Amino acid sequence: MHPNKDKLYKMLVDEGMIDELGNPTQRAINEGLVEVASNNPIERFKAENPLFAHIPDEHFKVQNNQVLMDCYAVRVAATTILNDPSATQEQKENAQSLLDEVNKLDHNEWH
Repeated sequence: MHPNKDKLYKMLVDEGMIDELGNPTQRAINEGLVEVASNNPIERFKAENPLFAHIPDEHFKVQNNQVLMDCYAVRVAATTILNDPSATQEQKENAQSLLDEVNKLDHNEWH
């Protein structure tokens, strides 16, 4: 199933789940439909980048207020995009390029 983004957006606004900017409403938060990210930078990063949400936290770390990820996390994200039928050609090309670069790196490094 591939929902139309415009229709989904309109429905969520009409239902009061998000505002016109796409932010969750207090109602959505109160009803538990949306979780508010804590002050944990990794949780915030994953909330802002749902592509990484299912990757275990051990594959992320914070250094100088920046969230870094290991090669496993980068590889999972790139592979997810490559296998997504709704991804654009540009997204797939970028994911393949990223995957090619990760495969050249020391897999013990953080990126």
